[in-house]
Amino acid sequence: MTWALLKRTWRDGRVLLAACAVTLLAFAWVRILIVASMETHQFQRLARNLPEIIQRLAPVPIDQLVSYPGLIGFTFEEPLAYLIMAVWTIARASDSVSGELGRGSLEMLLAQPVSRSRYLVTHLLITLLGIAILAGAAYAGTHLGIRTTGIRAQQPPRTWTVPFFGTRIPAPTTGGKPETVIIPMSHYVKPRLFVIAALNYAALGVFLAGVTTAVSALDRNRGRTIGLIVGFYVIETVLELTGMAVEGCRWLLRLTFFAAYEPVAFVTASARNPAVAWSILSPESKGQWPDLGPIGCDLLLASLGLLGMLLGVLFFCRRDLPAPL
Repeated sequence: MTWALLKRTWRDGRVLLAACAVTLLAFAWVRILIVASMETHQFQRLARNLPEIIQRLAPVPIDQLVSYPGLIGFTFEEPLAYLIMAVWTIARASDSVSGELGRGSLEMLLAQPVSRSRYLVTHLLITLLGIAILAGAAYAGTHLGIRTTGIRAQQPPRTWTVPFFGTRIPAPTTGGKPETVIIPMSHYVKPRLFVIAALNYAALGVFLAGVTTAVSALDRNRGRTIGLIVGFYVIETVLELTGMAVEGCRWLLRLTFFAAYEPVAFVTASARNPAVAWSILSPESKGQWPDLGPIGCDLLLASLGLLGMLLGVLFFCRRDLPAPL
């Protein structure tokens, strides 16, 4: 019976998952093509002249953001990346209880020889599998983009040395003009640097799935469940923007889960010091409460998500199921 539930849940979500994974892979790949076409030295001069209020909204200092690790790592903080992960986790987790109740199909499912906990766990397994696939698709698109993209660079014209005189003259084959060469993107940044960004992306998905599962287990209306989660997401976003933009409100960042989702900061820090990538506590933290490193943030998000899933199972096993309307 468990295998039948797994196949049914996979069949219900495979089209959405395939669409999200293909879109995310293509987006990550195309975005690196866009980054490769930028003239970063000119972009750096422009970015340094931005107003202070805009610089505060950047996830890392501007000089780090406009580097190749920062620009590529920002793929994981693009609105489309947020949207794809939110669509999958919220759609599948909200359907686990309140969706089935609203359609009136949950009673028929539970009339079969299967416990409530086993039913909900099968939903969660497919949701977690989808999160892993989406994180893998984001990394695969980044990896392919770095391996297949080149950067146009200008090199000074080749010169010849005049014998006995020691002077250098332009080589006749170049006509004294600079040469344009294609340098592989992998010369500037390595794909493995973005493994930590993909892990952070997966941890974000686990958190969203856990919160949505807990709310879905308490409700019977899927639309209301989605509305509550979207409202929670919007409030967290407002808190994050306020904490970043207003100097005296930095403490608001402690109240939002976005404080643990910092793929750009993790990538740029790891580019400077590779040992940072697998640290639980940040070596640059100051103050009484140390800041978490990449792995510490991943563990925090994943732990909160798993806690939400556990609460969802407990709520679902103990609640009364209303008759379908």
